[in-house]
Amino acid sequence: MNETVAEGLFYLTAAAYVAASVLFLRFLARGKGDVGLLGPRLIGVGASLHAVHIVVASLVLRVCPVEGIHFPMSVASMSMAVAYVLARKRLKIEVAGAFIAPLALTSLLASRFVGNAEPSARMKGAILPFHVATNLFGVALFTLAFSAATLYLIQEHLLKKKRIDGVFRRLPPLDVLDRAEHRFLLAGFPLLTIGIITGTLWARRVEMGSSSEVLRSIFGYVTWVVIAAVLFLRAAAGWRGRRAAYGTIAGFGFAVVVMMLYLLRTPSQGTVTASLDRAAPPVASPSVVAAAPSVTASPERGGHEMRP
Repeated sequence: MNETVAEGLFYLTAAAYVAASVLFLRFLARGKGDVGLLGPRLIGVGASLHAVHIVVASLVLRVCPVEGIHFPMSVASMSMAVAYVLARKRLKIEVAGAFIAPLALTSLLASRFVGNAEPSARMKGAILPFHVATNLFGVALFTLAFSAATLYLIQEHLLKKKRIDGVFRRLPPLDVLDRAEHRFLLAGFPLLTIGIITGTLWARRVEMGSSSEVLRSIFGYVTWVVIAAVLFLRAAAGWRGRRAAYGTIAGFGFAVVVMMLYLLRTPSQGTVTASLDRAAPPVASPSVVAAAPSVTASPERGGHEMRP
């Protein structure tokens, strides 16, 4: 019964995100629909259902929501939707839902196709869940910053081309988008910094060091440097507008690269497909700033062990 409830919540969540995506895209394309009221509410409903789904599904699989790839991806998209709902009125970025709803839907669906494998005993501990949690909330805020930065560039392009009808009138003013982008970066940067520190401590604890793990760590540090540079140059050199938007998009891009490097790694023999129909054990958690070690099956021990 619990598996059926979890499946039902998953499809209801996906339906809410789909409806919100269609509404926002229809509004941008044709200017139809009361997106300022209904769109954000649909995202809020989706986020609520999403949270309940995560709780129920984690109980079914007996997995902590901040351990593994399957649930962290889902938690990140849910957090992103919640952050949007809370910040949209204050920062006047309701139309950013045109990015948030499709991204949340994509992450939700992608989480169903990520493999699970049991982590080694030396990977378990208090640092890992805290490390993953801080990165999840950081990624959520950086996604909102990315959305605001992208909308800024679109609005600026329309203004330069003097296309002041249609989509232009439905987007927030440039200064509103620039301010929202900056605030999301400021809120997410401390979380990214904590993730860097805890990720480094965790990596040293499990003695990781393969070439793929090093590459992911390098991109994680590059993400931190890029975001830090954007914030510093804005404060010290007056970076605003287009340059800050490009820097924000670049930082978010590096964060996505880190995640993709982990997700696209070669599947191990011990990896199985994540599914509520196949209650698999938890997976070692990756993050935006630290790479998780690979897991291979050990026939002698009948379980999993860490591959150096």
